[in-house]
Amino acid sequence: MYPVTILTGPAAAGKNTIAHLYATQFCDRCAVIDVDLVRWMLRQPHRAPWEGEEGLNQHRLGAKHASLLARSFVAEGCEVVVLDVVWADLSTLYRRELADCTCRIVRLLPSWDETLNRLHNRSHSINDAEARWVYDTQAQLTDYDYSVDNSSMSAEAAAAWLATLRGV
Repeated sequence: MYPVTILTGPAAAGKNTIAHLYATQFCDRCAVIDVDLVRWMLRQPHRAPWEGEEGLNQHRLGAKHASLLARSFVAEGCEVVVLDVVWADLSTLYRRELADCTCRIVRLLPSWDETLNRLHNRSHSINDAEARWVYDTQAQLTDYDYSVDNSSMSAEAAAAWLATLRGV
């Protein structure tokens, strides 16, 4: 069975870059599912996770639909990397929805200073207060299989590290 890796971490942790490198350099067939894109399918109303109960419910809905996609890709012979910001209740949801798959949650957690530096050096997506909410959510997460401080790790090295988890 092909694994499903849920790559979580704060904004600017490197999820997209690492997943792209991992999928293109270390996999024969790999789908990358960005849950932000899945969540944006719901246009009206669209709420961010920090925008109250509706935002949290929409994040859960995105995770549920990402899990459906992941199972479909696995059934077609693909490894899957899901990109999401996971908190305790979402890790439970993912583990339940992907119970029939080999599933692992990998947390990327650079330091706050490095996260802020990366965030400020890319095109605007969220403000510092929103980034802090996301960062604190990730720092408090305890339900993960692997965690790495990638503050000083290149994206290439992080993708190679992720590849070593295949045999685990």
